[in-house]
Amino acid sequence: MRRKFTIFALVLFAAGCLPAQTWKPMGPPGGDVLSLAADPSDPKRLYLGTADGHIFGSTDTGETWKLLGRAGTSSDGVITAILVDPRNPKILFASAWSRENNGGGGVFSSDDAGITWKKSGLDEHAVRALALAPSNPDILIAGALDGIYRSRDAARTWQRISPENHEEIRNLDSIAIDPRNPEIIYAGTYHLPWKTADGGRTWKPIHDGMIDDSDVMSIVVDRTNPRRVYASACSGIYRSDDAGALWRKIQGIPYAARRTQVIRQDPHRPQTIYAATTEGLWRTNDAGASWQRLTPADWVINALVLDPAKRDRLVMGTERLGVMVSDSAGKQAGKKDGQQFRAANDGFFHRQILALALDRERPERVLAVLANAPEPVLATDDAGRTWKPLGPGLKAEAVRRVYAVPGGWLAALDRGGLMRYDPGKSAWQRIGSVSGEPAFSSESNAPPKKGRRIPARIVRGPRPLSHVILDMAFTRDAWYAATDDGLLVSRDQGATWVITPVGPVVLPARSVRVSPDAKSFWIVTLRGMVFSGDAGATWSWRDLPLEAGGALRLDAAGESTLLATAAKGLYISRDSGSTWKQAANGLPQAPIQDLAVVGDIFLVSMQAQGLYISYDRGASWMRIEGTLAEGRFAVVTAPRFRDEAASTIYAASSTEGLYAVELPAKLATSSSPPPTP
Repeated sequence: MRRKFTIFALVLFAAGCLPAQTWKPMGPPGGDVLSLAADPSDPKRLYLGTADGHIFGSTDTGETWKLLGRAGTSSDGVITAILVDPRNPKILFASAWSRENNGGGGVFSSDDAGITWKKSGLDEHAVRALALAPSNPDILIAGALDGIYRSRDAARTWQRISPENHEEIRNLDSIAIDPRNPEIIYAGTYHLPWKTADGGRTWKPIHDGMIDDSDVMSIVVDRTNPRRVYASACSGIYRSDDAGALWRKIQGIPYAARRTQVIRQDPHRPQTIYAATTEGLWRTNDAGASWQRLTPADWVINALVLDPAKRDRLVMGTERLGVMVSDSAGKQAGKKDGQQFRAANDGFFHRQILALALDRERPERVLAVLANAPEPVLATDDAGRTWKPLGPGLKAEAVRRVYAVPGGWLAALDRGGLMRYDPGKSAWQRIGSVSGEPAFSSESNAPPKKGRRIPARIVRGPRPLSHVILDMAFTRDAWYAATDDGLLVSRDQGATWVITPVGPVVLPARSVRVSPDAKSFWIVTLRGMVFSGDAGATWSWRDLPLEAGGALRLDAAGESTLLATAAKGLYISRDSGSTWKQAANGLPQAPIQDLAVVGDIFLVSMQAQGLYISYDRGASWMRIEGTLAEGRFAVVTAPRFRDEAASTIYAASSTEGLYAVELPAKLATSSSPPPTP
């Protein structure tokens, strides 16, 4: 399966007076969709909300998408609803709750069609539902974990309209407003629904006929007959014909599919109702008397938009699959369930990248390991214009790190061992056996004086490679793997490995770097680094500052400049590791996720979140600002050889997919090539 999409670019700026970086999306397209909304004055204009606060927009009824902005400043904001003011389509409202430990969320508004957002009240409230009164667009009702709130002035001010600290009217999941009378409000909680007919002065439970302890996730009031109300709950779908006084459970949907996220009434056929469930999309054409499923059962549908201008146009927001659309109301003669839907993810990049490998000799070749995706391992050979799945045999959760090797891909497994993709069999297979013969046969000098030493036990018989590989390096003639059991070396492309002593001892290795000519070695151990400049004949110890707490990974920026990531930040040596200094002047002293080097430019991604850049080889740093750069990046990397016309770093986001970040070429001045990573 090959996916194609349109390339567009965003320009981001670092804080202060740093040059702009151009971010070009490479995909893979798709991801999780949490909410959808349509502009009532222009049905072709749609909006999409995600689980990290980002808002995407479409001007062609969901065929193509563009990232607009972020509602709020947190990358943990889950967008639960998006509303468009029917009087002014540039005014949007969004509700959110935060996945952060201290919770929070709120309501946000935009007056430029989603490009910029500002807080609009209910700060620190986890808002799970938001509705706009059809008869008075100034009135908004918000359902939060701590109660129900109303605004009469388009979200400028808010008042609580549910009793404070009420034992039942809390943990709101859905809100609906009578289309004719804004004083009539329905509220669905984690435990049954409630109703007010006087704008919140009094509330009464309305659960007669419902199974007790029903989490009410969606409520819809029939626009042609407001006394008819539909509600979806974890216990099934219900209909009331007397404004909620009595509910009747609708039959026809299997028990497993009864967790219905959203109910939508067809704008052209009032008797037709759609139910978006955790087991596909269902439809009734007779107000619930009978139902049919329109998609495969393993589709999780979170959001649904029905085009009021085009009779049979459906736009679905799903988990894993992204946006799916149908122009035949989800059913077409001669096609099976799901075949009448097609992916519409052009421009919607929201994949969660867990691991990434870039072929540094041919940067158009990339391998990505994804979380929560229908195809967990994808590869591109054309810089992201098309992606294809690589499998089976490799599970995303089993991967520790992936690497590019000539003609193929490697995956180091979290529980130990190594897998290689076999293109002939189109599958991943375990490779490697280990023996105890040392790879460095030259006599060694006195051993290093520091670091935990492991007696060099020689095991003659080969055994399957099961070591947990923490880092790898490659030269033309050998592969090197850093493990807690020592340095492993292979000279037959991973088929056989030997545990290699550093001098007369075996040292646990966290990271390894080798020069292209295989004469210089840097091996990071528990408390420092060992170095050899003569292909392993002799070794010397290099200390790291005690406050570093030990290095985790090593990179190089030229012949004498080394970069070591540690638990307390980034450390730089400009004399091949003899002395070290912690990077400061704008860079936080906090754990580093990854780093990349392009000439004199250093780019660092933080474990917490955010990107920091230095244009002077680490002397000073600034945070890159912008809606993309604010997130978390599992991997940042760069090709080995730099084009004179452009300098590019590849940033793999934990939520936004892969981006090629083009840096100003005049600032990425040439330096000696670093050792092979």
